[in-house]
Amino acid sequence: MNPKTTPFTIPIVLQPYQHENEQFGHRPDFPTDNQLYFDLRNQPFILVSGGISTLRDAQWTTTRLAGALTSKIAFDKDNTLYVLTSAGLSYSTDRGQTFATCAVPRRGKSSTSFDIEEFTGHNLLDGPPPVLRYTFTAKDEKLFWRRLYDLELLLPEKVNGKLVIGEPILITKQCIGLASHSGIPSSVVSKGSKVHIVWGEATDPKLKLPGLPAYVATYDRITKQLSKPALVGYGAPPNDIHNSPSITMDNKGYLHVLGGTHGHPFPYARSLKPNDAAGGWTEAVFAGENLRQTYIGMVCGPDGTLHSAFRLWKSGEQPFPASSYGTLAYQRKRPGQPWEPPRVLVVPPFSEYSVYYHRLTIDRKGRLFLSYDYWSTHWFYRNDLPGRRRTVLMSPDGGNTWKLLETKDLTT
Repeated sequence: MNPKTTPFTIPIVLQPYQHENEQFGHRPDFPTDNQLYFDLRNQPFILVSGGISTLRDAQWTTTRLAGALTSKIAFDKDNTLYVLTSAGLSYSTDRGQTFATCAVPRRGKSSTSFDIEEFTGHNLLDGPPPVLRYTFTAKDEKLFWRRLYDLELLLPEKVNGKLVIGEPILITKQCIGLASHSGIPSSVVSKGSKVHIVWGEATDPKLKLPGLPAYVATYDRITKQLSKPALVGYGAPPNDIHNSPSITMDNKGYLHVLGGTHGHPFPYARSLKPNDAAGGWTEAVFAGENLRQTYIGMVCGPDGTLHSAFRLWKSGEQPFPASSYGTLAYQRKRPGQPWEPPRVLVVPPFSEYSVYYHRLTIDRKGRLFLSYDYWSTHWFYRNDLPGRRRTVLMSPDGGNTWKLLETKDLTT
C-alpha cells in the first residue's frame, strides 16, 4: 500500500497489532531512531545507532560517530553541526561528512548526564552550543523521585579553528535532574552574549509547596556574570524528577517557560524583557484546567506561536470509558492569546499506562515534526512485536493539520 500522503483527521486511534503501517499503509522511508533536526539550509539530520544520518542527493547516508550522549543536534550561524558523544562535543564543518571532537570533562566517578542547546525556533547560535552538565550527588531514600544534582554550564569556544571547553560555571547544587526520554525539554536557549538556563529545583520535603519550583538564570558571556535565579512557577508535585521545565524564545526575544508536571497542568510564564531572565516575569498561569500533563516538548513558530507536545491522561472517555489511558497530545498558544485546549494526536490501543517517548522539533520553515514511539504497560503486547515502532507526524501549517512523514516532504 502507498503511505498516507495527505493530512488526515486526528487523532490516530492505534489498533492492537496494527499501528500506522497496516492502518495507513505507512512504512517510514527515513531513519526512525530519533527526532529530526535541520541545518541552516534545512537539510535534515537524525542521530542513528553508530552515527548520524542525513539526506544527500535524495538518499539517506550515515557517517560513523561515537555513541551519542543525547539525541539532540545543534547548528551555529556558520552551519557548523554539533553532537554530544561519548568522546566529547563532536562537530562538523562540512554538513556531517567528517567530524572533529573536543573532550567534555566529567566529574570523577559520579553519574553524569549532559544537555546542549537545540534550535527551538528563534535561537540562532553565534558559536558552539552551550552545554549543561548534571552531576548526581544524592538520592532521597524516603522520596523515590527526589534526586539532587549539581547543574553546571560549559561554554565551548572556537579558538584558532578548534573547540576549547572553558571552566564550568555552577548554576545550582539543588537541581532535581533532567527527564529527557520523552518531550526532550529545552533546558537552555541563547541569543548574542546571553545564555538562559532553566531547571527544576529539589526542595526540603518538610516545606508545603505547590510543586517543583522552576528557576531561570541568565549568564552573560561578555561580563561573565550569572544573574540571580528567577522563580517563574511551580510544577506539581514537588520533588519529582519527571517535572523538567522547558524554555524557548520568540521572534522578539522574549523568553517563554513551561514548568514541568507529573499529571498536572503545566504552569506558563513569559519574561517581561526580551533576552533577559532577570527583568521580571509574568505571573504563572496554567496551560488549562484539570489537565493531566507530563513530559514537555516546546518550540516557537515563525510568528511567535508556542507549540507544545506532551502525554495527556484521559479517564472515563471513549475508547476506554471504564479506565484511564495516556494519549499523545498537542497544544498551542498564539501571541497575546491564552493556551488553546489540547488536541489529542494519538490514542493508544490499550488502556492503563502508556508513554510515547515523543520529541517535538521545528525546521527552518516553521514546520513541526513530532517523533514518537508508543510503549504499552502490557508485556504481552510488547513481547509479541519487539523492536522499534517510532515514526513521525508532520504539520506543515502550524499545528492545523498533520500527516505521516515521508522523505519527499523533506525535499520540498
